[in-house]
Amino acid sequence: MRQPELTADGVSGHEWDVVVAGAGPVGLLLAGELAGAGIRTLVLEAAEEPSTIPKANGIVGRSARDLAKRGILAGSGMRVLSPRRFQFGPLALDLGTGPGNPLHILPIPQRRLEQLLEDRAIASGATLRRGHAVTGFTQDASQVQIEVRAAQGAAHVTTAFLVGCDGARSLVRKHAGIGFPGFTSEEIARIARVTIPGEAIARVDGGFDIRGVGRVAGMRPNRLPGGGFSIAPVSVLDPSAPADLYVISTHEPRGDAEPSDRMLVDELRASARRVLGADLPFTAADAIRSTVGNSRHADAYRVGRVLLAGDAAHIFNAGGSGLNAGIQDAFDLAARLVATIRDGATADTLDGYEANRRPAVERVLDHTRVQAALTRDDDVGRALRAVMGELLADRAAARTAARLLESA
Repeated sequence: MRQPELTADGVSGHEWDVVVAGAGPVGLLLAGELAGAGIRTLVLEAAEEPSTIPKANGIVGRSARDLAKRGILAGSGMRVLSPRRFQFGPLALDLGTGPGNPLHILPIPQRRLEQLLEDRAIASGATLRRGHAVTGFTQDASQVQIEVRAAQGAAHVTTAFLVGCDGARSLVRKHAGIGFPGFTSEEIARIARVTIPGEAIARVDGGFDIRGVGRVAGMRPNRLPGGGFSIAPVSVLDPSAPADLYVISTHEPRGDAEPSDRMLVDELRASARRVLGADLPFTAADAIRSTVGNSRHADAYRVGRVLLAGDAAHIFNAGGSGLNAGIQDAFDLAARLVATIRDGATADTLDGYEANRRPAVERVLDHTRVQAALTRDDDVGRALRAVMGELLADRAAARTAARLLESA
């Protein structure tokens, strides 16, 4: 559901209980939770249109079940699964089947998830304005004054609370003066959707046989002399996708390279050649981008009436845990804001947000950093893979690791 064109003044002069900066999955979920409880909620998104770049490939962990329980997946054709096998970094966890399998996943393209959450938020009464960027704010004991920039002009929005769900480079976090300590990976990943003709690739047990390349595992990292490589059919997430469309990624030492959402196909081909030792036989590529992993945690989740959730508060360098943690942020924070705004709860209620979420996120940081360490192409990495691989071959141990992925 797309919002009608509105002027920048269309967001000012109204009384807002909560303004959410950022219309990603976490911001949209938070808005839907708040609006459904009668909270006057505005979402401001800097981009004019939703991004078409493929990002997260689904949700891993308890958030998948939580979304299903709320009916958000009803009628979507999407369903929560408990996979028999799943990755812990480069290692495969054999989890088995039945009620003893603790892990839940929801294979869903991020844009599809965003559309479901956007529709729900608007149907619940939230207001969404795309092309409206938060550029600054001030706050006092009773409200937050937000500066907004749009194509139609500037606006000033007043709200009781501002929540930054505006990603890893969060303006809200930076403007609030909240630190974001952690570290940046020494590897760069190049990611794209590519077309590989059927005659150039064949499915084999657990992976693919690619012409000129040989056999590689599917749906998990491959450690090769030139770096890392992964490949997965897009149809795993989108059954309507062409059978010859794949998502690939390469991982190499970063050097002087900088991440970018705009990358030339020649750079992708050259990276694949360095990693695989041969040319990857794809005929077309789109959504080409590069990323550098970060593992960071905000110094605070709240400064007065300004709060953070999702990637604005924490980012992980492995493990696909970002959405799981961000969704749990949204559920926790929404309940506390409703209790504070509608039900008159004390300030301790909002203080409990960070008290509850910080230790949970610290645990996610721990296991994602372990997963990243397991991929290292050095003596330490090889020793970790040998020892951890032996330990995780035990199903009880594998399920213990899966419970780490499940929680957030």
